[in-house]
Amino acid sequence: MDLGVTMSPEVLEDKLEEARERGRREATWNTKRLPSRLTSGWTNRLWVACGGRWVGYFPLSGDVLWNPDDVSAPYAIIFDASRWTRVAPTPTARFRGWRYLD
Repeated sequence: MDLGVTMSPEVLEDKLEEARERGRREATWNTKRLPSRLTSGWTNRLWVACGGRWVGYFPLSGDVLWNPDDVSAPYAIIFDASRWTRVAPTPTARFRGWRYLD
């Protein structure tokens, strides 16, 4: 199952820079809701929308971390920031948080 998130261009660049310049492969996207339909392993994707357009995706690990002390966003979706795949910008309806994609 793929997930879609909205990131500002600055946040996306920060995730890419962490992988490119610091060699950090694993990154997280924190959320209030638990995504329950992910499959295990690197079979899911985290699609990124910027400015109302899909711009690419990261592979997702299928694992979600939980931090009970973080009341605003206790779940962390793990993705591989070093394997960013850019796509031609494609319009999408605006949304908040994340959503499942078929």
